[in-house]
Amino acid sequence: MQCYRTLLRAATTAAASAAATATGAAVTASPSPVNNGAVPPLASGGHAVGAAAAIARSAAFYSLYRRLLKAGEEGAMMQHCLTVHSLDDSVKYGLRLLRLHRGLTTVDAASRQTRWFHLIKRTRQGLARRYYAWSLFYLRLKLRSWNAMADALVYVLFIVVCVLLYEIYHTCRIGVDRAEERYRTLAIPIVQTFDALEAAQQRKRALRREMEDDIVRSR
Repeated sequence: MQCYRTLLRAATTAAASAAATATGAAVTASPSPVNNGAVPPLASGGHAVGAAAAIARSAAFYSLYRRLLKAGEEGAMMQHCLTVHSLDDSVKYGLRLLRLHRGLTTVDAASRQTRWFHLIKRTRQGLARRYYAWSLFYLRLKLRSWNAMADALVYVLFIVVCVLLYEIYHTCRIGVDRAEERYRTLAIPIVQTFDALEAAQQRKRALRREMEDDIVRSR
């Protein structure tokens, strides 16, 4: 009976604590008048957690980059090939490279310690070494191929943009030339009118001079 009472009291306490927790969470999630409908603290906490996770992934990537440099990878190759992908994919491929380097180093160390008359063991180690070396070569070739394709796409995009700009300039130039020709065609009657007026003025001046000369002669 006493045990039953103890269990009942514990269940009541747990239910009360769960209700208080739910009430506190609802109050925290609901926008209060002080916040004026701003982002709840839980949402801001989620953003902070996401930013902290992104910073942690970046730190892990830089640490992995340093370890790959120590393992013998080329820094230029990693900068050009790994940065083509997203951060998660770069970390994944970096971990694969590091795992293959460690396996190759382990096999080399074991083969140096293996004696020459252990033929089967040395054969297995040789096959394992060829496997790791081929996997490294294939992964590097894959990364370089993706990098080459990304560079080719960038160059193609640059060329396409240049061609589009030239076509736009060419089209605008054709429009301007046609507009100039049209304005010249429309301006022909106006020019002819001005030429006729100027010729009439010149004839009028010439006739006035002739009249003045005739008057002078008649006197």
